[in-house]
Amino acid sequence: MQCPYCRAPLTETIKECPSCLLSLHTANSLLGPLPRTVRGLTDNLGVLEKGDGQKINRALTEIGRKFPQVNMHVLLSHFAPKFPIATHLFWLFNQGDFCASESKGGRNHDILLGIDAKHGTIGLIVGYGLEPFLPMKALDHTLEKAQPSLAGGQYAQAILTVIQGLDHLMEGVCSGFNDTLGIDLEEKVVTKEF
Repeated sequence: MQCPYCRAPLTETIKECPSCLLSLHTANSLLGPLPRTVRGLTDNLGVLEKGDGQKINRALTEIGRKFPQVNMHVLLSHFAPKFPIATHLFWLFNQGDFCASESKGGRNHDILLGIDAKHGTIGLIVGYGLEPFLPMKALDHTLEKAQPSLAGGQYAQAILTVIQGLDHLMEGVCSGFNDTLGIDLEEKVVTKEF
């Protein structure tokens, strides 16, 4: 885990970054009022075409079906460029309506993808419960894959690329658990009659 502003290493229980002093309280005072958001897809910029929203919502539904413990949200909005997008996402993730109140700490399996079309920035934040399984390096690589689409103004394609990348990452994690625990997903169930 790292500070969303200065990227200093942090622990889950720390309330304020010892390096830059960022906290949820200071983020509230720096970033102003929360933008309008909903769970799932929020396009505050109105940059997605009608069919694009449907494709993204289908992809969000599909990832939720495959990984029912995970809730993914996408926000297209304007973010003040003087702060990194990670700072905005940290603030929104913790202050917005994305995460259920009972999903705090290690039980938080939410994911928030943020895109600022005006400044061409993209960011991703995952709940504490997913951090051990989705390392920052892998998440950064997923965002890098979406960068060409984002740079070309293809916002829906950038979002779908990230969703697909996360899907592959989580499949890999699940496969690793299966291998570690010796679970054969292809094994057939055999019943005996007595």
